[in-house]
Amino acid sequence: MNVAEKNLIICHLCDFAPPFAGNFMASLVHLEAKLKSTNVNNKVIYVFYKEANDREWARKMQNDGWDENLYFIEHKSFQSFLRLRKILKINSVGILHLHFGFPVIVLALLKIFCSNVQIIFHYRMYIKTHSSLIDRIKKTVKVFLFNNIPDTICAVSKAVFYDLIKLGVNKEKCRYIDNGIAFSRLDMEYEDGKVIYNLQDKKVIMIYGTFFYIKGVDIAISAIKDIADEYGIVLMIVCQNKDFVLEQIRKLISHIPGWIFIVPSQENIVFYYKMSDLYLTPSRGEAFSNNMLESIYCGTPVIRSDNPGMDRGLPHDIKFPINDVSSFRECIISILNKPKDEKDIILSEQKEYIVKKWNIDTWSDKIINMYFQQMQQNKNN
Repeated sequence: MNVAEKNLIICHLCDFAPPFAGNFMASLVHLEAKLKSTNVNNKVIYVFYKEANDREWARKMQNDGWDENLYFIEHKSFQSFLRLRKILKINSVGILHLHFGFPVIVLALLKIFCSNVQIIFHYRMYIKTHSSLIDRIKKTVKVFLFNNIPDTICAVSKAVFYDLIKLGVNKEKCRYIDNGIAFSRLDMEYEDGKVIYNLQDKKVIMIYGTFFYIKGVDIAISAIKDIADEYGIVLMIVCQNKDFVLEQIRKLISHIPGWIFIVPSQENIVFYYKMSDLYLTPSRGEAFSNNMLESIYCGTPVIRSDNPGMDRGLPHDIKFPINDVSSFRECIISILNKPKDEKDIILSEQKEYIVKKWNIDTWSDKIINMYFQQMQQNKNN
């Protein structure tokens, strides 16, 4: 039997338990549908930590009949390994696709005792390098593990791919596949948020705030504080951890000004994009920003930092030097003053580019191709 004709049995191991499924789960569900459309005998199972079991999206998966292929495990390392080994065995899993992080002991034991399973690690961040001895040791250990545990490391962007190589990860193990965007989840009905929140006369500027400093929320606040009243700005911070965000704002400017508006994350993120006049991503450390592309798709212009992970090669890309507050402020003023017809032309060109390049079908095809290449490589070894 040709390797391309063999049944694919994939296990997605996900350290993922936010309140909303978002683009991550939409992408995996689309990938499963694509896999089964190529071969009805292909099989996909999902393994999450137990706290995900309480999430509405996980309950919906179970109610929709996915419960036979859905598992939840404990955080305890050795128990996790034993449970995972059993799951892999009873499902005859060929490829274990890891998303986000897992304890080293689990990964090492899987490598030793489940040697017939190919391990793919989907890497979504940069390896931080600091000057302290402890940080350098951590980096060395991480690179060693990357070179010895996964069979393939799939970087989420070209910038992360080159970062891995630069730090000493074996180039033969590495590849990159840009994220795909499930645009269909953005084509939903939405209410007029400005009317609901009585912000019709304001310029609403949106930013994600859950990861406060990685997202650069402090940079945004510093850039806006002196122009908020003049331009009628409301900075809408979307987050899952309001108390933490409030604490960080108080540390930054001692009080919570009236122009800061904190709202909870929700599945219908289109509601926030559509009520916004501008989306900010002054990111310090993201490797790929789905939100930036989603915002443009929904018709909201974006200003980003020149962090390499944010560079998507967009036409009319609007960026500023990372941490440069004055340049950031100038970009914000420029966009707020730009005539609507000019912004619409730019957004139309950017949206066309985004839909063509980050279509979820293209992403799924690349992932499936990676699976078959991994099987072929395993067959040849």
